[in-house]
Amino acid sequence: MFIPEPKFYLKDRNTKIPTLIYMQAKYSADKQERFMLSTGNKILPDEWDDIKQRAIISKRVVGNSDLNLWLDKMATAFKTVFRSFLLDGKIPSATELRDRTEEVLNIKVVAASTKIKITSLIEFTKKFIEEYKSLRAPNTIKSYVSTCTRIKEYETWCGKQFQFEDITIEWRAGFIKFLQSCGNTKNTEGKHIKNVKLFMNEATERGLNTNMAFKSKNFSKPSEDVYKIFLTMNEIYKIANLDLTSDKAKDIVRDFFVIACQSSLRYSDFTRIRKENIKGDYLQMVTTKTGQEVIIPISPSVRSIFEKYNYEMPKAPCNQVFNRCLKEIGKQAELNEKVAITKTVAGVKKTEIKEKWELLSSHVGRRSLVSNCIMEGINTSSIMLISGHKSLRVFQGYVRVNQQQNAEVLSKHPFFQK
Repeated sequence: MFIPEPKFYLKDRNTKIPTLIYMQAKYSADKQERFMLSTGNKILPDEWDDIKQRAIISKRVVGNSDLNLWLDKMATAFKTVFRSFLLDGKIPSATELRDRTEEVLNIKVVAASTKIKITSLIEFTKKFIEEYKSLRAPNTIKSYVSTCTRIKEYETWCGKQFQFEDITIEWRAGFIKFLQSCGNTKNTEGKHIKNVKLFMNEATERGLNTNMAFKSKNFSKPSEDVYKIFLTMNEIYKIANLDLTSDKAKDIVRDFFVIACQSSLRYSDFTRIRKENIKGDYLQMVTTKTGQEVIIPISPSVRSIFEKYNYEMPKAPCNQVFNRCLKEIGKQAELNEKVAITKTVAGVKKTEIKEKWELLSSHVGRRSLVSNCIMEGINTSSIMLISGHKSLRVFQGYVRVNQQQNAEVLSKHPFFQK
């Protein structure tokens, strides 16, 4: 009983951006029958081993192990399905193989759908979200759902359902105008346009769309640089030294936040620190968002927090409650510095004056570590290794050192001491 071995290959081996991985098998006496199925996953060509036909596993790309497990599962499902057809005395067609394999895997890959030709943006988006629900981070799916909701609202506003062919530069302008009428910021508008471009690109790669307007430079996402705070070491010490023994909830939030300020970990990571993550003088974790392995030195203040809980950190509140409680802690620590925040809301640029404590959130800890390390003159590449940043451009967005602070750092450099 001959059962073909499925092979995995990249859609575009020469691209510099993540490309789709396909599963393929040739069979029948002359091997003219060809089965093909998208894995629903993308990878950078540099992270792919053509010989093993699997993602490369290393410290740099440790997150690929889950991808390989999925590819193994797909290959096993294909062979199981093929064997079942042979036992029934039948050589299956490629379509039969694909449909049965999807059924076994409990997936419905949009690209493989030959029964219904999807032309509606909202219909495709809903199927795309359902398909990737278990393959993407929860916050990413939340962002997709938010954009899907806005598209649906815009359809109601316009009184029509948008087909792929409707997504033009003019459509973009109208969608942004609609988002502005909803009171969105420019960066929120940008998030939705970015997701629309993603949905359109996925539909194109799956052979469902031929309208390339979304690739025009005029279909770019709006964005603006909005100042986001970080805490200096003195401000972090003020929070760390607060007496919160009478309020256990605040005490726990404060301790987690200090860890964030000394590690650059996101909320999704610092709230799941376990004893096994502590390796001597280092904290070793694989980040939830990117699957990146990070090894972070444990500072004396973080060590004292671990010891306080006997290396078994308590359960943290949800992010919304965490941020609300953190603002109360910041107010108690008298972080009253006035900060001007300028951003575009509903198409109008507005400036608000806030006290620093009002702007506190769990992510401020991540920015604080990056900015304070820069102020101490630590090498950028070293900081990126512990923060898990792969892109220098994204990393630089976390550096919130102002001109005065930068001048103070430079004044201590040997060059300015001559």
